[in-house]
Amino acid sequence: MKIYQRKGERSREHIILQASDIFNTYGYYITIDEIAKYTGINKSKISNHFSTKESLFIAIADFYIVEIQQYFESITISKEISWKDYVEILSEIMDIQFKYRNAIIFILTAPFKDEALSLHIIESFKGRKHQMIRLFEKLVEDNYLLESIFEEKNFKIFYHQHAVLGVHWLNTYLLFDFNKSYEEVKPTYLAGTISIYKPYLSAKGLAEFESLDLEALLIKK
Repeated sequence: MKIYQRKGERSREHIILQASDIFNTYGYYITIDEIAKYTGINKSKISNHFSTKESLFIAIADFYIVEIQQYFESITISKEISWKDYVEILSEIMDIQFKYRNAIIFILTAPFKDEALSLHIIESFKGRKHQMIRLFEKLVEDNYLLESIFEEKNFKIFYHQHAVLGVHWLNTYLLFDFNKSYEEVKPTYLAGTISIYKPYLSAKGLAEFESLDLEALLIKK
């Protein structure tokens, strides 16, 4: 019985990962029939695990939530984080988002009927927000950001900009830059996100901000 369950879990995970690649390649309007065709997985096998395309998207989105959470938990903030270190963190977050891009767009645009899932997504967002705030606090602590970033009026605007640029760059990519490679557009999108920090950078932070070559940093990675 346990062996059967393990096989079922492996089968389900295989479908999720394959379908995620197909959605990323062909867009989220693709049908279950087309997923079966492009992956070579029997449609009945897909339907056995996922009765609707929405349930498949939900499963992919859940993979994203788990992976991004694990990434945040892997960040060590006990030592000093340089501005370069921090930009690399933002870059790696973008890589995870790009991996699950169509599932994220689905989350942002689809009205959920599943209340439990909606609460799960909201709680996940709150957790990531708390972890991002801890990183902002660390940058203040290490004298890269000014404390004024946490003044109520400033922080509301800053975090709104951060949330929009930090996720909705995917909309821009999928709508307007889909004919360009991710590597080609990433420096611009990353620069757009970090530019919102500029009014709150200390002299030390500004010096590192202006000396950092994003394209060279990303090529190096």
